[in-house]
Amino acid sequence: MEKTQRIIIKNKNGLHTRVAAMVARQSQKFEKIWDCQLYLRRINSQEGVPCNSVLPLVSLKVKNGEMVEVYSSDSGSEEAVFRLASFLGQTPELEIPETEAIDSILQENTLASEKIFESINNGLIAMDSNGIINIFNRAAEEITGIKAKDIIGKKGDEWVPNFNLNDLLHSKCENLGLKHKIGNKWVITNKSPIIVDEEVVGGVVVFQDISQLEELSWELHSVKELKEKFNNILETVDDGICMINRCREITYVNHPFVKMFKKEGTRVLTRKIQELFPKEKFGDPFFAGKEEIILSTTDGREFIMHARPIMIDAKFRGNVVVARELTEIAKLADRIELLSQKTQYLQEELAKKEGLNQSFDNIIGKSGALIESLTVASKAARTDAAVLIRGESGTGKELVARAIHRAGARSDKPFVGMNCAAIPSNLLESELFGYEKGAFTGAYKEKRGKFEIASGGTIFLDEIGDMDKAMQAKLLRVLQEQEIERIGGVKPIRIDVRVIAATNSPLEAMMQEGSFRRDLYYRLNVITVMLPPLRQRKGDIPLLVEYFTEKISKKYDLPKCAIRKDALTALENYHFPGNVRELENLIEGGMTLSNNEWITIADLPAYLCDQGSDLNCREKTFSSDGDDLPTFAEMERWLIEQALKKHGSFRKAGQALGLDHKTISKKADKYQLK
Repeated sequence: MEKTQRIIIKNKNGLHTRVAAMVARQSQKFEKIWDCQLYLRRINSQEGVPCNSVLPLVSLKVKNGEMVEVYSSDSGSEEAVFRLASFLGQTPELEIPETEAIDSILQENTLASEKIFESINNGLIAMDSNGIINIFNRAAEEITGIKAKDIIGKKGDEWVPNFNLNDLLHSKCENLGLKHKIGNKWVITNKSPIIVDEEVVGGVVVFQDISQLEELSWELHSVKELKEKFNNILETVDDGICMINRCREITYVNHPFVKMFKKEGTRVLTRKIQELFPKEKFGDPFFAGKEEIILSTTDGREFIMHARPIMIDAKFRGNVVVARELTEIAKLADRIELLSQKTQYLQEELAKKEGLNQSFDNIIGKSGALIESLTVASKAARTDAAVLIRGESGTGKELVARAIHRAGARSDKPFVGMNCAAIPSNLLESELFGYEKGAFTGAYKEKRGKFEIASGGTIFLDEIGDMDKAMQAKLLRVLQEQEIERIGGVKPIRIDVRVIAATNSPLEAMMQEGSFRRDLYYRLNVITVMLPPLRQRKGDIPLLVEYFTEKISKKYDLPKCAIRKDALTALENYHFPGNVRELENLIEGGMTLSNNEWITIADLPAYLCDQGSDLNCREKTFSSDGDDLPTFAEMERWLIEQALKKHGSFRKAGQALGLDHKTISKKADKYQLK
């Protein structure tokens, strides 16, 4: 059972160092007499410190007039607790006639501290409030190359400018995990001010030499990168490549080799190369790289095969065997012509997409409206500024957000997506910020939120306009402070997240109505990317159809399909309220219903077929034969529609028709061509 005694500290300086030394001395005597361990704690505190050591007592920072509690859980400790409490409760006038013993304790603690400082492997620098160095341990000497006798008593920034020691004293903030270079060495530092009674009385810098770790990390990274590049090269070349060891057993085959000779890669490993081609003679000159072998397959194809020795440290380790189809050489002329055409095409595409990061290459389309939007997104990827992606549902907002992440400096960090409309408002906070164990019923363990998971990378907040105002306020604080608090938590968690938001909601109108916060809008709307709807980029429909047919064919193992011209025309003249997502669904349905290698208009929904009939009727009225001439409005609509199809943007269509882009935009609205 615990024995306790409460007293009020009456010394004007509280439990300062000398008083703490007196208490430690008395505690050691009482503990020895009554065979117990004595502790001191503040009132209402669960944890105490041992009374027989100076540093823990000083660290309590007990002030004059403050009530403390002496306690012990050992049996027979009542008298010891009472005696020490009585000693602590003495008035300042009482003299303690053990000055020599007290000084001895202080000296022992000082020497012990110095011994600890010198024995640790990390560099340690301590300074006073004026930036004067008073501690510079042995490890600091070894890492910096500066002798303690040369720097102690002098300004630290004059000797170690990279550490910015004066900034530490002025900022009053800790700086942890910083990396600096001192000479040829890399160090990681933790800098902390020493604050007493809200005043900075000095600072401490602890640093560790990580040069060796940096070198090992770089070497490991280089080896991994080299291996990955090597594997990619082997798998992408047209030649069949096979590697064998000194016993002529196969250790590796690439995909072209398997395809050429119709051999299963996993079945040929560890087998001798002679077993794969039993009719061929592989002599020593072949493995020495001095002769080649021409072999034929059962389907009449011919291949030339040669081997190159692998020498490591002047020792033979095996061979690289390369096989090439002879019939391929006859096709080179045709391929050169085809490649020249492709080169010309790529040059034209490159001119259109100049300035776009390669991370945007997987976004299908070459219309002017789309390229303009992607150019803005590509520029946004160069910084960590918040991005707001606007556009109708199905225009590919998340696809663009992922491309911005891949193109930025955080590409190797997490990308975490969150649909704000898909989560009930009462659960959204826990999804975004996480919760602590026991925060509410069912919280059996702690959970990290999306922001915490995305720290260092990017978080994508889709449908931000559907977030309720209470969550908007909490999100705004997170964006401003760059820190979160889990539900049920009391300690803020620092985060480093790049925010990309997306919405198809009219945020400006919502701000007028009061359903969306203006301050959050301006915080998110640093860079705006406006994605055009599909009806404004109909020239991209053939490219998208080709992409989706190939994608769906692979997904469901269906034969590749092409699309009939009348079906494609019906798609091009449809207004697509569901945008690219609706187009993909139409192609998927058409391929599923098609009974052959073509998607016809009969395989598309009936409303597209009816629209195609209306189009034929409208085009028929444009005939100049007889009296069935089009009206001026019909002809104007047709001209603007054709110009937009051909040029893809209001500006270029206006230039072609001799009109400005505002006029084209108004006419397109009038005739519902957007």
